[in-house]
Amino acid sequence: MKAVIVFRLGHQKPWCLAMRAGLRRHGIEAAITEDRYADRGDFVVCWGWRNGDRLQNLRPGRPVLVMERGYVGDRFRWTSLGWDGLNGRARFFNESATADRWQALFADRMRPWKSGGEYAVVMGQVPGDMAVRGVDMDGFYADAVRRLRTWFDGPILFRPHPQDRTGGRLPTELAAGELDTVLANAACVVTWNSNSGVDAVLAGVPTVAADRGAMAWDVTRHDADGMPPTPDRAEWAARLAHCQWSAEEIERGEFWEQLKCRVAA
Repeated sequence: MKAVIVFRLGHQKPWCLAMRAGLRRHGIEAAITEDRYADRGDFVVCWGWRNGDRLQNLRPGRPVLVMERGYVGDRFRWTSLGWDGLNGRARFFNESATADRWQALFADRMRPWKSGGEYAVVMGQVPGDMAVRGVDMDGFYADAVRRLRTWFDGPILFRPHPQDRTGGRLPTELAAGELDTVLANAACVVTWNSNSGVDAVLAGVPTVAADRGAMAWDVTRHDADGMPPTPDRAEWAARLAHCQWSAEEIERGEFWEQLKCRVAA
């Protein structure tokens, strides 16, 4: 079996080198290329769904393993690995995940569900990001604020994504401060599919995730017409822990036992 690993930016190279080493541990011939040989290989590995979507269209039907920032903890230390899609639309093959990995690595990240809070927060996302491709986000933000005002009595704040440099119109008052600070006093959070939804759920804040591609989809409400639920998060957390891997784990090939079924003969 042969794989092609495509990278374009410098920060991706260490992860691609780790991926090549990990695949080779399983007897898979893996070559790193900037793009010249991207049409070769039984499957392709790349960073980000913008590349993944392009490579999938280059050879329809060929599996694409997408690397992206992780979801829990230091997102620069962990990288998500999923087939043929972005975030909740990727295939992680983690349905039978046990709690061991979560308990060993991330259990301290989860706080009990809380009730009450000073305000509701609508979370912004990066304009032009693949996660919001084709979505009228300004319309979504305004609609979320309108829906919240029909039942939530406190202030409704908007927190732009830190990488949003557009300086566009805000649908309501700005939520200032770091994400952890904002979540500490929030009664509920509304997002389209931002990873801030994962952060909010882990912080114990009832959350709305409106898009099926959100990683917090299984433990959230999907519209802003009422207070979100506070379900048991154990199974969701166990699966989430099996969506991301460290560079050392990737280099050792530890991810492959879970993900190999996508290309098994």
